[in-house]
Amino acid sequence: MIIYILICIINVFNTSQMENNQSTIQEKKALAELNSILEHHQKFVKVHAAEYLIWTGHPEVALKEFLKEEIIHSNEPKYRITIWRVLVQAESNPLFKKKWLDKIYLAYKDMDGTDRTHATETLAKLKQPVTILFPHETAITLESSDRILQTYALWAGSLGSDGQMDKNRQKFIDMMLTDTNLIVRKISAFVLRQSKGLNLHQWEQITKVALSFNKLDDSYVSFLATSLVTAPDDADSKKLSQIIDLLIKNVNNYTVNQRTELSLALAEKGEISHLKILEGFINNVKSSGIYDPCSDEGADLRAASAYAILKIRSRQK
Repeated sequence: MIIYILICIINVFNTSQMENNQSTIQEKKALAELNSILEHHQKFVKVHAAEYLIWTGHPEVALKEFLKEEIIHSNEPKYRITIWRVLVQAESNPLFKKKWLDKIYLAYKDMDGTDRTHATETLAKLKQPVTILFPHETAITLESSDRILQTYALWAGSLGSDGQMDKNRQKFIDMMLTDTNLIVRKISAFVLRQSKGLNLHQWEQITKVALSFNKLDDSYVSFLATSLVTAPDDADSKKLSQIIDLLIKNVNNYTVNQRTELSLALAEKGEISHLKILEGFINNVKSSGIYDPCSDEGADLRAASAYAILKIRSRQK
């Protein structure tokens, strides 16, 4: 009996060791992938890789790389905003952080500037309360005829007040479900995934529509991912299981952008059982005829998948 118990203990220990080794290998590979993309790719793919490194606790390499990017591209409209966005997040020194944030503020206040949309989006992503900081500029931007700018302004203008976000959340739900502009619908879905806070009724609103989509619909993955990520604590567990099953069922037929969107949803809600899918993305499995692994889109997918692996593994510790 004692020998049997010892054997069981040894087996459990060995299994645990194997799992720990597998976890370490996956994490090292994911970090190597992000560092490689940061080093070898350009512009917005580079930005995403840098942010994933920052968000998983590795800001140093992103800071070093983007200080160089700022020297080279500081006068390049649009891209420079994302450079400053990375630097704000990577900097630990409050004075330097303020330096980069002030540059984004200036771009936001330049009403005729070429950076207004990117600055508005960036300030929303950085959770800056523009309605409080710049009430005049924000009021004008909310009335813009540019629907993309207006949508980002609505998001940025919702920050700094829980009441304002609660009020505008339903607007984003309505735009996600009914707007005739597909880009506005996708931005609205993205905003909901970032802000969350849906009550059960609101979640059931978007989930009903998400579950009604045909798998070939352009918004299929986006809506299902939004439903998964925004689920409140009292969401129907059966519906959640159905959503996850649908999301991973046809993964081999997904476009590269859909695979990236799935990866980011799994970064927030994925489990150990989903790591095989993410490893497949990093290895460009079933990419033939769908995307070129050497393309920016392919690199962006691998970066998102590496990020998801690191986030899932961190939740298991």
